Amino acid sequence: MKHIKLQFFAFITIITCITAACSLDGDSDANSCYRSGYALTNSVTGPDSTLVNKPITVNISFKLENSCGAFVRLAETDGYPKTIYPVVEYNGCNCTTVSTTLIKPYTFIAPAAGRYELKFVKDAQQQYLTKTIVVTAQ
Repeated sequence: MKHIKLQFFAFITIITCITAACSLDGDSDANSCYRSGYALTNSVTGPDSTLVNKPITVNISFKLENSCGAFVRLAETDGYPKTIYPVVEYNGCNCTTVSTTLIKPYTFIAPAAGRYELKFVKDAQQQYLTKTIVVTAQ
């Protein structure tokens, strides 16, 4: 009898855990209004030259598509030419279509002398704005 009670208790515990872990509405994720991606760059401003290991700031201007947009971070590829993308997210279903221009700083530090190319995606056809920075030894 004690063995049956223990099995029944284990069965109830397992069913409770499974029920608690499952969502009853199942498709709530399908109806959420969230997406993230890269913003297209409008302009890039900043110095065209620097010294080795001396940081400079390049300002990146880009637009958010609507009022639900928020800047997350700047992503970049490894190596050179380096491609830099503003990462944005849109969270919400009732967004106004007003676009907002943001300017975010990107800090560039070169470990060696040379010409460095920074690329920023400017349109959906993957065309780039290119910023070339000449780095000289100290």
